[in-house]
Formats: sequence, structure tokens, C-alpha cells
Amino acid sequence: MAKQKTIKNQKKIWAIGGGKGGIGKTLFTANLGVGLAGMGKKVIVVDSDLGGANLHTLLGEKFVKYNLNDYINNTCSLEDAVLPTSIENLKLVSGANGILGSANPRYFQKMKTIRCFNKLEADYILVDLGAGSSFNVLDFLNSADEKIVIFSPEPTSIQNAYGFLKSALYRKLIRTFKDNKPVQETITKGIDPKNEKKVSTLDELSKRICKVDKKGHVVFKETVYNYRPNTIVNMLKKKGEQNTALGLSLTAKKFLNLDMNYLGFVESDDIVSESVKAMTPFMKMSPDAKICNSINKILHQLV
Repeated sequence: MAKQKTIKNQKKIWAIGGGKGGIGKTLFTANLGVGLAGMGKKVIVVDSDLGGANLHTLLGEKFVKYNLNDYINNTCSLEDAVLPTSIENLKLVSGANGILGSANPRYFQKMKTIRCFNKLEADYILVDLGAGSSFNVLDFLNSADEKIVIFSPEPTSIQNAYGFLKSALYRKLIRTFKDNKPVQETITKGIDPKNEKKVSTLDELSKRICKVDKKGHVVFKETVYNYRPNTIVNMLKKKGEQNTALGLSLTAKKFLNLDMNYLGFVESDDIVSESVKAMTPFMKMSPDAKICNSINKILHQLV
């Protein structure tokens, strides 16, 4: 008699970032979580911003007993840090707010946070990344199953999104070759802005690595090939602005050799400011709004 195959439940960790503050990452994360929960999925949203957390506020949770910082510093258990919300199937791990030093966790604290993502019991873990391109933010992004990069149609936001993607990819490559010093040093020197012989494209860097270590070069190419972030244009105000995603994709392909997956756009809507003031996600407050349709389309692509 043939043995039955055991199908392992594959948990999905999605990290939502963009490098710049004010582009709607947290608002998007909150409402994406509500949308997933509405599909009957067990969801935990995690606010990984350990300096200025506000995901809990957008979900209508005024008081948070424990947060991620408490878990990292052994003040509470992981179970205690996972808080219920008023939305069925949706739980929350809040970040810290205004705690001195919490925004810059040490290496072991960062690694404990990443392990925390994998220990959480849910169908989907949504990690709301902090602003900027610090190593902590990049490592949180690179530890996820799905990397979602949000930007608005403004040129500065597109530029920041490209810089964020570039930093994340190079961080991934440097960490991949942490035990191969010749290749790691080639990458580090090649991307150093102070180096007169710095590379301008990833193809140039690829050629240098091939000369240093041919086997390492194979790993390098595989790492880049498998690095496929998702992009979303947020706060779309008029038709045609979604084409900015194509511009970002073409630039990333030319200079970083990256193939990206465009998930869609989220329109600007007056309901957004109303939902923020009401501390109620717009997916719950007004599920028939156009913006909710945009979120649902993105969700169906991801799921």
C-alpha cells in the first residue's frame, strides 16, 4: 500500500516596505490584513517599527498591553505579544512607540525578531516595515516569502523605491556570501560609492565575480534571478500614473537585472482620511468603496 503524502501547511510571510515614510505602508498593511481575514484566512499583522509604531491605532486598538519590543527584551512571551483585534481572524503584534533605543535593535535582537515571524501561528504574517533603508529594515524584508514595495507616483517616491530595492538586493547578496570573503569583498568594493572603480550596473558586478569565483558566480546569478519583489503604486490620483510602475521596472531591469512583479495600484479616496480619523480600516468601514476593490484585486494576485 502506497504511503500517503503529508502536505505541510506553508505559512506565508509578507513584508511591506518602500524606504520612505508617508507613502501609506502601514495603512495598506492594515487593510490588506482585513481583506485576508475577510477571506477566512488566519492573519497576524506585525508592526516591526520599533520606534514609531502606529499600526495598532489604524486598527482601532487604543491601548496595547505588550508589544514586539517587550517580547524581544523577554518582558513577555510571544503568545502575550499577539493581541486580538475587533476584526475576526485578525491579530496584531504591535511595535514600540517612543522607547529610547528600541528603534535600533542589536544583532541578536534583530535575529530574534526574524525568528518571531516564523514562530507566529497563522496562515499569513504581514510585516509592516519601518521607514528608511537600515540594515534591520532590509533584513526584515529579505527574510519574507513575499517582498512588497510600495511607492506613490511622485518622482521622489519612485527614486526612493528604486534606492530601497537596490539596497535590499545588495544587502541580500552580501549576506549570501558572508562565508565567501573574496566574493563578498568584490561586491562591497564594487558598490562602494567612494570607490573610483565602482560598478554602475549589476552586470558589471557579475563579470567581476565571475573572474574571482566561478562557482560563486553561479550562486550570485541564482540569487538575483530568484529575487523578485512585488510593486504597488499607492495614492493614485489620475489615470496614467500607474505607468510609473513600468518605469521603475525598466530601470530595475537595466541596472539591477531584477524582474519585478507589478501587483496593481491603489487609488486615492476620501474614505482613507475618514477611516484614519475613525481608527477603523476602510476595508471594514466601507467595503464597497473603489479603493477596497483595488485592495481585493491585489489580494487575489498574491493569494
